[in-house]
Amino acid sequence: MNTNNQIENPWVVLPKMSIRPNKITFYNEFVKRNAVEKPKKQKIDNETKKYLDSIGLLSVHLPESNKHNFELSKKASGRIKEKVTWLYNLAKTQTITTSKKKVLYSFKMNFITLTLPAIQRHTTAEITKTCLNQFITECSTRFGMKNYVWRVEFQKNGNLHYHIATDTFIEYWQCRSIWNRCIQKLGYVAEYQKKNLGKTFAEYLKANQVTEKVTFEILKERFGYGCASKWENPNTADVRAVTNSKNISFYIAKYITKKSDEKLNSIVSDREETNTNLRLWFCSRSLSKVDKITMYIEEYRENINTILNEIKAVKPLIYDYCEVFYFNLQEQTNTFKRLFRQILFEYAKNVGYFRAI
Repeated sequence: MNTNNQIENPWVVLPKMSIRPNKITFYNEFVKRNAVEKPKKQKIDNETKKYLDSIGLLSVHLPESNKHNFELSKKASGRIKEKVTWLYNLAKTQTITTSKKKVLYSFKMNFITLTLPAIQRHTTAEITKTCLNQFITECSTRFGMKNYVWRVEFQKNGNLHYHIATDTFIEYWQCRSIWNRCIQKLGYVAEYQKKNLGKTFAEYLKANQVTEKVTFEILKERFGYGCASKWENPNTADVRAVTNSKNISFYIAKYITKKSDEKLNSIVSDREETNTNLRLWFCSRSLSKVDKITMYIEEYRENINTILNEIKAVKPLIYDYCEVFYFNLQEQTNTFKRLFRQILFEYAKNVGYFRAI
């Protein structure tokens, strides 16, 4: 056979992989031989787009309204879980001593919940802009909080509450103090004080019923603190320190994206401005930079072979065009952790991720 007449395969197959903190994906990239690089499209600014569209030379496709019915979409839930997983795995393990001299070993992350002490009277967008943004700014300035994910949810009574995951340690009383000052800009602390000032314990019990979680003793303690503080510092913050644990990042990610079992109160849809795209979650600029690490296998063949030989408790799944290895980093050998974290930290540094000190 004349080799000169053989048809050369026009495609080159390049084995690639993508890495996230809890999975490794293997796939092939197909590159056409002798492909001529296409010239990059010139970006058109918005003003030019509007002008061209006005004279019929350009069809501008505006994005559809992000209608979510106040519930996270499956895609948004996946993004939040991914960001929380990155946040946890890139966080430095710290030993924290609280103001009360309590020592927290292996601290990795804070999980903060912020609530309102009175019936919500403003739109969620306004509270986010006026109060939550100030809370985050103050936490960034005072405590160096640079990496975080927040999500807004609605309670059974229609009030919002925010969940915030961050790698920065902030004490409960500090969060409460800052948040109360922020929401007082809209009068919520004053309204709470007006509602409770002068109440007897019997009246307080009637307004705040005993439950399995909120016992009589807890309500008694809250009433005593409220009277002592003249009801000027409501209990609007809950802070839980997250330590190095087997599946903790998974459970936090699952909790922060869970769907409510309760039907959404009609107060929410009546109160919110339906013609605007209400933001249900957000992550810091630093955290938004980390996504997935893509590389050609040949570049890291030695390390990858070592990692694959060391991997334990893995769940491999084969799809049409890729093979995915799911795993929990906390369950892996020390060799695996060292090599894998080296890849994660090097990537985070290259994209400009800020690791908390």
